Amino acid sequence: MHKWLLPGENVEIRSRPHSRVLIWPITVGLFIVLAGSAGFARLQPAQFAQWAPGFSAWRETFVVVLMSAEALLLWLYPLRRVWRWTWTKYFLTSQRLLVRRGLFGKFTAVYGLEQIEEVRPTQNWRQKMVGSGDLKLYMYRGPMRTLNEVPALTRFNGETQQAWTKVFRASMASIQQTPQPGDYAGEVGMTEKELRKLGRDH
Repeated sequence: MHKWLLPGENVEIRSRPHSRVLIWPITVGLFIVLAGSAGFARLQPAQFAQWAPGFSAWRETFVVVLMSAEALLLWLYPLRRVWRWTWTKYFLTSQRLLVRRGLFGKFTAVYGLEQIEEVRPTQNWRQKMVGSGDLKLYMYRGPMRTLNEVPALTRFNGETQQAWTKVFRASMASIQQTPQPGDYAGEVGMTEKELRKLGRDH
């Protein structure tokens, strides 16, 4: 059992964002690697001597600069995106929606289902091709929130709607069972049958 779960709370779904978000980072990463390989080929001693005669003493410096530039570019976009995807998880429980990020599993967003007024799935044409989508959460208070690139959107949305409905019904049942101010029967502890008898007597 996870320590972060509330009493009586169960995990319904656990997933990462859809892997389609990695298409561009991987594409850019491959381009950077290919460009770097072409650059290293030009920095080979024979090639370098042809296009940069008189700069042989600088060849190793150029190699170091190229390697550093390639590593920096890879980290700035492709590797960071892959890292973020790897350590991002969506949790749907019987009471909450949670977003967990980072190597140490810090929760960056926690949405109680009772705080959500409406759950609305949306998809563009690219997302429809792979079955992913965004889940928009319209809150009773505060701005709308979005879970981006939810995988298997139809299932995730269906499970979320079911969990939200259960929480809503439980909340309504609790309100109906709670005596309201001015409720005479609730205040004096009388049943409906006793109230009707009291009315006949008077």
